[in-house]
Amino acid sequence: VRVKDGVELSLRYATSVNQVRQKTQAVVKSSFEEIGIQTQLEQIDAGIFFGGEAGNEQNINHFYWDLAMWTSGPASPIPTSFLEAWYAGPEDSLENVAQRENQWQGQNFQRYVNEDYDALYEELLTVTDLERANEILIAMNDLLIEDVVIIPEVNRAADNYAIDLRLEDANVAMSSFEYNYWNIANWVYRQG
Repeated sequence: VRVKDGVELSLRYATSVNQVRQKTQAVVKSSFEEIGIQTQLEQIDAGIFFGGEAGNEQNINHFYWDLAMWTSGPASPIPTSFLEAWYAGPEDSLENVAQRENQWQGQNFQRYVNEDYDALYEELLTVTDLERANEILIAMNDLLIEDVVIIPEVNRAADNYAIDLRLEDANVAMSSFEYNYWNIANWVYRQG
């Protein structure tokens, strides 16, 4: 185990009880220990881990671990409700940060505070230009990744499908936000 100034590098890594999550935890723990980071795994019943009660100190609202894992993802092309998870609140209020003052009910469980991110989030809520919205989404994502606020681990959406290459691309309109065949009524073959 690595040591700095007499302190061992040790992490607590929590998630709910779930076969996929426990396998992922084991892989991450093994990788951390290979580089000298001692890792203590915690598996918590899902009803407790995802419970939002103010007195429940083992829930994601309190986030009393070094790392925690749960599955979440955007549900729409402009995912404002998903991105709210890292928004601190208007005018440095921190009202969206889960804390004792709001009975641990803020959506920002990780207690991430970044003025640039907050300004982008507030702009995203009002922007009407799709190009600008895309620029904002990319900038917000970049901040979350560069600040190591989120670490994507597992893509659990194992979607397999096939599409005929002769179809008009514009009619297929696939994206990670839509069901694969949502637009099938409009699919047409290329002419010629």
